[in-house]
Amino acid sequence: MVPTTVKSERAPCGQTVECQTFEDQDDQILLTQELSYACGCLSIRHEYHDGSVAQRVVHHDGTVLVDELLGSE
Repeated sequence: MVPTTVKSERAPCGQTVECQTFEDQDDQILLTQELSYACGCLSIRHEYHDGSVAQRVVHHDGTVLVDELLGSE
């Protein structure tokens, strides 16, 4: 994954901080998007070949804010 740095992105904790974004594709997952915030928050999204989406958002204190798997539409 090649990171891209974004300035002034709003993190899940509400702070506006620098953020690095990563995107990757592989055989099992159609697309992976990861946002890593300077405050320590993290957001990961997987889009699978069958159309389902998994998303996990973690606050910088370790609290999981979102952990869901959505079926294909």
